[in-house]
Amino acid sequence: MEQLSWTDDMMLRAEKPETPMQIQMLLIYDQSTVPGGRVTFKRILGEIDARLHLAPTFRRRLTELPGGLHMPYWVDDPNFDLEYHVRHIALPQPGDWRQLCIQIARIHGRQLDLRRPPWEMTVIEGLNSIPGVPKGSFAISLKLHHCVVDGMESVELMAAMHDLAPDSARPAPPDKPWEPGALPSTADLVVRTALNGALHPLRAGKVVIPSAFGALRHVAALPGKIAGGVAAALAPGAGSLFAPNTRFNGAATPHRVFDARFHDLDDFKRIKACVPDATINDVALAYVGGALRHYLDGHGELPDETLIAACPMSIRSDSESGSGGNRLFGRVQALGTTICDPLERLAAIVAETSAFRDTSDTSSSSRLMELVGTVPTTLLGLTVKAASAVPFSGPAIANTTVSNVPGPTEPIFFAGARLVRVTGLGPLIGGMNLFHIVASYNGTVSIGVTADRSALPDPGHYADCMQSAFKEMLSAAG
Repeated sequence: MEQLSWTDDMMLRAEKPETPMQIQMLLIYDQSTVPGGRVTFKRILGEIDARLHLAPTFRRRLTELPGGLHMPYWVDDPNFDLEYHVRHIALPQPGDWRQLCIQIARIHGRQLDLRRPPWEMTVIEGLNSIPGVPKGSFAISLKLHHCVVDGMESVELMAAMHDLAPDSARPAPPDKPWEPGALPSTADLVVRTALNGALHPLRAGKVVIPSAFGALRHVAALPGKIAGGVAAALAPGAGSLFAPNTRFNGAATPHRVFDARFHDLDDFKRIKACVPDATINDVALAYVGGALRHYLDGHGELPDETLIAACPMSIRSDSESGSGGNRLFGRVQALGTTICDPLERLAAIVAETSAFRDTSDTSSSSRLMELVGTVPTTLLGLTVKAASAVPFSGPAIANTTVSNVPGPTEPIFFAGARLVRVTGLGPLIGGMNLFHIVASYNGTVSIGVTADRSALPDPGHYADCMQSAFKEMLSAAG
């Protein structure tokens, strides 16, 4: 048995029917690299079955403690059924991009069954009319609850699924066949709950006391920093402390839309080279800012203040790689939607992100996460539920989420089929009904967009705005 961390537990407690807390990968494969030119569903099941031991996530489900008094535990699922988790559908012909996007959005809007291991895989065939994708390709939608993995850990899960060559042998089997451990009894869970409660002050002290000594070392600098921050926030022209309200900041419904655009990484590098100290992620932020500017201006809804993005970041150390769960910390970033010139927008973003990179401290972020984790679980749970019950009529912290997930730099294969495209979908929460995932793979950058249908009823048009923003940036780069 392994207990969830408090961050994973919060992902679980934030779950509502209209805001399922799940991430999803859309993977598109070319079958022509497979001997015989075709992958059967039976072979796909066999490939997954042969790799289950590489990722314990696949066969673990949640067990709640009595009364929800502490974080749930991961336990082996004694009724694990691979065919329940792996489904198979086909697009009606002609099998074009819009049809695939609609199907992916429908899959994303459905909640996972948390009585089973919280993941689903859907094999989608019939992709015969998607530009840039070989005819006869198939897709895999891999959906996982956010309490299982964050974006960076989903890349580790991808690595377990794939090979570096189409003819690679399957991984070596485990030393002994998998046998699920015994499920804990109610009495065992009650004892664990009581023990956790008794040990909580000791665990909290081990975190709080070192952090308190660390805080004292910096206390002399705090008054100046606070005064400077307040003065900067209240200075003329500094703008609001909050993001402007937009159509993307209302209450969510259970209905989702999805679209994505794919670009050469070399083109992103050309744009990046135009502004000193810029990164690929800075270019992606400027891209999103340009797309939102085009879209809202076209609807007569572009605010006078810049839109703001929430940017989750992984603070996972090398030693924590492959451990599952979430190691995320976040910041907010102005998207420069008030700036027409694309390179000026990029320069403004670079100035802000460079300052953040120069002053950020991953260890401090980790300590802050540990400090929050000392709050009793029931209190954290009540806080999350209270926050989710508040109507989104007040000021918005951010207008959208932009998450960067770097993937493999070389081509990889599943069941002999070459992976040709990768993009993703993310959860909508906190009154932010628009989510951008920036994913890179083998020389390609994708921008995947998840949105509430009521906020973005025309996802195809928004994707056109994304393409226009990219063309403007590329043209300005020369």
